Amino acid sequence: MTESPAPATTDPTQRLLAAAGPVFAERGFDRATVREIANVADVNVAAVSYYFGDKMGLYRAVITAIREKRERAYPTPEVGKQTPPQDLERLIRTLLSRMLAADETGWEAMLMMREMQNPTPAFEGMIHGYFQPLYDALCKTIQSLLPSLDSKSAWQTDALVPQMALGVVGQCLHYRIGRPVMAHLISPELIQTHYGLDSLCSQITASTLAACGDQNVIDQHKLLFPSPLNEPHDVSCQQ
Repeated sequence: MTESPAPATTDPTQRLLAAAGPVFAERGFDRATVREIANVADVNVAAVSYYFGDKMGLYRAVITAIREKRERAYPTPEVGKQTPPQDLERLIRTLLSRMLAADETGWEAMLMMREMQNPTPAFEGMIHGYFQPLYDALCKTIQSLLPSLDSKSAWQTDALVPQMALGVVGQCLHYRIGRPVMAHLISPELIQTHYGLDSLCSQITASTLAACGDQNVIDQHKLLFPSPLNEPHDVSCQQ
């Protein structure tokens, strides 16, 4: 591993956080060592236990810092003030933006992917603090879009709504972790033109609305983008 330069700040907690992120991202929690992180941060190894309790405390702090940074950049939209289709589009845009957002160094996304694929004790806090509010808002919005079932049936609330919400999350996540596959299946020109944030947001929103109602996905695209060609103005995915 190439050592990162020690952070410029004199605050030892910030030095440790800045040093720990890339080390955890490259090595994973189990293989990363407190000594290596302290060396990169240029602080005494005892500073980790003094400021964070232990390696897990430092790891949780790094995950929390990434989460809070993404939440500030892409806050969870408040639903209920606009139409349900508009709420759905805003929620999907937020999900995609958080997942596709590039960070300055590249290690933040790598660390979040590591945590989702190989959860540590920090995982539960990340889910409840980061994903839960967006998931709950997504469920509420999808529920409002579906036709009502018999009041005696709990299937729609207990099964269908969560399954559809997780289906939306899964589609968004695929466009983050499936980039290498896309690169082999789809030409670079088409990826640049049709797989940016706007295009993906409109596709996932339209297909979800179509699944909730009685219109097909093409009709939903036309409703979302009432332009002559019904094509969103796109931007390319961030790398």
